[in-house]
Amino acid sequence: MSEETGRRTSSESLGDSPSIGGESSNRDTRQLYEFGQYRLDPAERKLLRGNETVTLTPKAFDTLVLLVRYSGHLLEKDELIRMLWPDTFVEDGSLSNNIFLLRKALGEDPAFIETVPRRGYRFIGAVRRFPDGRPGPGEELRLGSPPPDAPLDLQPRALAVATLPTKARPLSQNRAAAGITVLVVLALVAAALWLYRSAAGRGPIDSVAVLPFENAGGDPDTEYLSDGIAESLINSLSQLPHLKVMSRDSAFHYRGEVPDVQTVGHKLGVRAVFKGRVAQHGDMLAISAELIDARDNSHIWGQQYIRKPSDIFALQEEIAKEMTAALRVRLTGEEEKRLGKTYTASPEAYENYLKGRYWFNKQTEEGFHKGIEYFERSITKDPTYALGYAGLADCYISLANFGAVSAKEGYSKAREWAQKALKLDDTLVEAHVSLASVKTDYEWDWLEGEKEARRAIELNPSDARARVAHAEVLWTTGKLDESIQETKRALELDPLSINSNDALEFEFFLARQYDQAIEQAAKTLELDPKYISAYYVRGVAYVKKSMYKKAMAEFEKGVAIAADNPSALTGLGYGFAVTGRRADAEKVLARLNELSKREFVSPVWMAKIYSGLGEKDKAFESLERAYEDRSIVSVAYIKTNPMLDPLRSDPRFAELLRRMNL
Repeated sequence: MSEETGRRTSSESLGDSPSIGGESSNRDTRQLYEFGQYRLDPAERKLLRGNETVTLTPKAFDTLVLLVRYSGHLLEKDELIRMLWPDTFVEDGSLSNNIFLLRKALGEDPAFIETVPRRGYRFIGAVRRFPDGRPGPGEELRLGSPPPDAPLDLQPRALAVATLPTKARPLSQNRAAAGITVLVVLALVAAALWLYRSAAGRGPIDSVAVLPFENAGGDPDTEYLSDGIAESLINSLSQLPHLKVMSRDSAFHYRGEVPDVQTVGHKLGVRAVFKGRVAQHGDMLAISAELIDARDNSHIWGQQYIRKPSDIFALQEEIAKEMTAALRVRLTGEEEKRLGKTYTASPEAYENYLKGRYWFNKQTEEGFHKGIEYFERSITKDPTYALGYAGLADCYISLANFGAVSAKEGYSKAREWAQKALKLDDTLVEAHVSLASVKTDYEWDWLEGEKEARRAIELNPSDARARVAHAEVLWTTGKLDESIQETKRALELDPLSINSNDALEFEFFLARQYDQAIEQAAKTLELDPKYISAYYVRGVAYVKKSMYKKAMAEFEKGVAIAADNPSALTGLGYGFAVTGRRADAEKVLARLNELSKREFVSPVWMAKIYSGLGEKDKAFESLERAYEDRSIVSVAYIKTNPMLDPLRSDPRFAELLRRMNL
């Protein structure tokens, strides 16, 4: 039941009750409370910051009165709920929402409200109490305990008595040292399961985007932390079978922005948006999160966590389970186990892993090398940390893709690290995706590649990376209708992914659906007007439609963006070749050969131009070199690529496919 409808008896709020603000002879109702720069007047139902009135909802105001009145003492959740909503069932989410609104109104520095995990809340600000609304001689009191005559009956007509403790219960001293982000991510995961239930008046929320958390301090050295919390939350929530979670690429499209939630919801096709911020205050971290309904910008849930990094790692699973139970989420035992799963007990290993992912996600050669450095540190701190090995596999695959290392070196190391990760944890989606890439792009073991991709999807059907890996196996082996559908599923989870949008346009081209390829490439260019591959695909699609003038215009746009880009040069050279401009095509080939002396350039690029020129022998020489060096772009483009049609009748083409298990 919602906060607004959950508690209506003979009065509209507790402010009308004898205990919190009505016309009562009780002495406590005629007192003012001061804390920090605030003055609280329960009788007049006012909260002032200096001379400014702070607006609160009725229930948030009542919650503040109770917390301030019993300042310094732990108020159990059940007790607060009984006092705020007598005789009516409400869930813990209503209380936590009030706490969030209070924290938002009071600000984060200093923090006034402490969350005691699994128990309740404590007001920790210094409070002064003024009887009769003004301080008098000897009457200024600091609230170390509840006023002796404070009423405990908080219902309008004394229907029940809710008792409060007279002595605060000590917090558990059994706390293991660890990093704050692990706790917060798991706590946020459990709290975000609010999505999984039907909130009153809202209906079920079945889709969410977790935006990158704001780095409130602006310190670049802690940027990995705000990114890492959001990414970990995405990975955890995506495991829920009936909740669509936008993948990292689409969510992080809004990194560094303050986007309108309704716009985000419309663009990503989600019902709710999860956003947060991370701020460091001395040796404490303040992490706040808020869940917003994308339909009307209304607040659904919010919470703030203020912790020392060394205090709370041991409590992470317990808090996650407690919050899951409080939100009445119906999960299977296996789903609960996966949500509460921790991959390492070492905070140092986890911190280095987050830094490794931060650098890997930059998608630069420098970033991959820095990622390797941090992933190696993570497994040094914890040799059983499977995610660290999976991160190493990703970096070496990417280095091979970038031509920064040979395919043999990159994929051999990637295979080693992915297999090590799976030996430690065979349910790790990331490692199955990496191994699928090794099997497909390097070993040309299509059956095993598809097996690994399917296993990743089985473990997490909402993981866009697994869908992309499966689509690659399908279109490489000529199953284009299936690959197009799989890539579309990936785009449902990751609509703003440049790579997936680009893959779909190329699949349309391979399937000889040229109009669709041109249309899809236009969508890719809406995301990034300088994305050269989209100009390349549009150009070759126009060639196949015999629209040569438009084709050359697209190729020239690509070269104008990056004159030495192999894709842009290949498009231009191929355009020259098929339009009879042999001399110009040969100049492009010479340029590609010169470029290959400085960086890796796949021989397949040259083979396409030779195919356009009708020079079969040179085309096959180039394809043979690609076969020998296991060039990563060789296999995927050969079996169905229309640009190689002039070679298909040659027996050498069939023999090449046979050797590549195609």
